[in-house]
Amino acid sequence: MKYLYPAFFRSSLLCAFAAAISTEGISYPKLSAAQMQERVETLQAENQIQRMYITLLIIVSIILTILVAVVIWSRKNIQGNMHLEIEKKRQELFDIQNQVQQANEELRVINTNLEAIVEERTLKLSKVNRELDMFLYRASHDLRRPITTLMGLVEVSKLGFDEASGRMLFEKINDTAINMDSMLEKFSMINTINHDEYECGEVDFEDVVCQVQQSSIISTYASKIQFDIDIEKNIRLISEPRLITFILKNLIANSVIFHCRTNRQPVVRLTIKQIQDSIAIELYDNGIGISKSMLPEIFHLFYRGSEVSKGNGLGLYVVQKAIEKLNGQIQVESEENQWTSVHIVLPPMEAKTIVLSSTGTTTSSAIA
Repeated sequence: MKYLYPAFFRSSLLCAFAAAISTEGISYPKLSAAQMQERVETLQAENQIQRMYITLLIIVSIILTILVAVVIWSRKNIQGNMHLEIEKKRQELFDIQNQVQQANEELRVINTNLEAIVEERTLKLSKVNRELDMFLYRASHDLRRPITTLMGLVEVSKLGFDEASGRMLFEKINDTAINMDSMLEKFSMINTINHDEYECGEVDFEDVVCQVQQSSIISTYASKIQFDIDIEKNIRLISEPRLITFILKNLIANSVIFHCRTNRQPVVRLTIKQIQDSIAIELYDNGIGISKSMLPEIFHLFYRGSEVSKGNGLGLYVVQKAIEKLNGQIQVESEENQWTSVHIVLPPMEAKTIVLSSTGTTTSSAIA
């Protein structure tokens, strides 16, 4: 086929030349066969060169088109990446702005809370300073009072005395020593309460009550007053035994000191039971009671609401501080000349209340 195509092409050209010469009537110089062959080959060469130029132009056009397409695609891709990067940076800036606003709000809240805390601490510090000034002033007088009493009793004893007056004299000395011991114990307990450290341990309420009944004030009135003690069986509390002993001792001592002075039988009733993880203590007496107007004042420092009182006004103040130290609560209800009821709730400090028996039975004992 490759040989037929050039021959056919040559014959077609010769026929075209012959037809042109014959139809137009133009006279051309006659060419020999060799010249005709050379002319045809020249035309073929020129045609081949044109075809090569056309092919080259097509190839160059395709390459340029591909290059333009690649450039356009790369530009769009770069613009897309730049847009994504810009959006990413914008989101990061937005997040940072939110974090800064949140931090500013937290700082504002902290500053507000700090101002409130500082104000609260300042008020507490002012209150503590006032109490400390009052405490030092009153304590110096209260400490001197039993000492001067003892000195006076010593001077009286120098005048001589018989058996009856001697017994009365020693009773006065004993009462003075008891009051001084009680006052010094309260001073010591205040120091314990004001320190953060405490001796936490298991509280045996039966043992605590036994210690309380051996105190001098309560044992002095034991023959005159009916004591009813009801302690739920086998309950234990993780707390500060010294503070609990001090609380019960002072509250029971108040019930004893302020017992009824009428023909009624003086009664002091102590109930201790478990309520979930906490211990509930209720102390009731049918003594002289407290008037409604005095109830809000009974926990104030050096407050003495009755002439019958033999103390220095520290008892209930220190009791309340001790209960606060134990994270407990205390509530006092009373009817003047009728009764007084004290309710205390003590939660565990480091562990739950340990119940050794689940029978729920109670045990009763009496202070004699």
